[in-house]
Amino acid sequence: MDWIVNAGYSWLITLCWVAGLAVPFALLVRWMPCNPGMYWWKDTRAAATDFGYWFVMPLFLRGCHQMMLSVGLALFYAGREPEFLLVQKLPLWQQCLAMLVIQEFLLYWIHRVFHGGWAWKFHAIHHSPKVLDWMSTGRFHPVNNLLAFGLADTAVLLLGFPAGSLLVLTVFNILYSALVHANLNWTFGPLRYLLASLVFHRWHHTTETEGLNKNFASTLPMLDLFFGTYYLPAGKLPERFGTGDPDFPEGFWGQLFYPFTTRHRPRPTTKKPGKAAALTAGKTSPPRPRRAAVGNSS
Repeated sequence: MDWIVNAGYSWLITLCWVAGLAVPFALLVRWMPCNPGMYWWKDTRAAATDFGYWFVMPLFLRGCHQMMLSVGLALFYAGREPEFLLVQKLPLWQQCLAMLVIQEFLLYWIHRVFHGGWAWKFHAIHHSPKVLDWMSTGRFHPVNNLLAFGLADTAVLLLGFPAGSLLVLTVFNILYSALVHANLNWTFGPLRYLLASLVFHRWHHTTETEGLNKNFASTLPMLDLFFGTYYLPAGKLPERFGTGDPDFPEGFWGQLFYPFTTRHRPRPTTKKPGKAAALTAGKTSPPRPRRAAVGNSS
């Protein structure tokens, strides 16, 4: 019966997270949306899928993460706990900052790998929401989750960082990940090169050609600047999201089995028609006004 108690406790914690995030984001999206009218509660099927990832996945992933750590300890430390006293003597904020930098570097390159070849079928689940909002934060296939976040967490623990410090960083990561997925038009102005903004990450999720394979960093966009994948045009906002595949499954279970039942297909793209194409189609019209991005000063 312990598993029932553990599941109930996990669901209670998740419910607190969801409720705590829902209220402030519901107020903010009414005030300064990036894409007006794009609210997660309007797509009930997508919302049900997101609830599946929020409430079901943690039950499975917790045990898998523990197994990854046990394997790492057996391989590198003969099953003993790593003891790097220099790391453990650092103040908590320095431990969290060091772990953040290490994990960001690992996750940047893992993220790039998941955007190509066989790995895209797993990562496409995260890109599947057409209504992109903070509820999409947890929509990751378990294989993607384990080979990215599970590996990054295991790496810092094997380097000797305390589990308590990782827990503090995990809370920050959940909050920040929910923030960058929110439907808000924030670019962080002069801080946009220091911290990944909401518009920065929405460009990563777009199906529009100019945003494809850009903005891989989760928190530190300096990595994208350094490796040539940074994209945040002034005064312009992404409009279309998803995988670009009209046949992509929308349900929770369909997405879990999708990578194993579908052949690899390159990611479809969309491109806004140019002026010449519009003239050919006989549909010339003045561009509709766009809500300006908050904080974008260049």
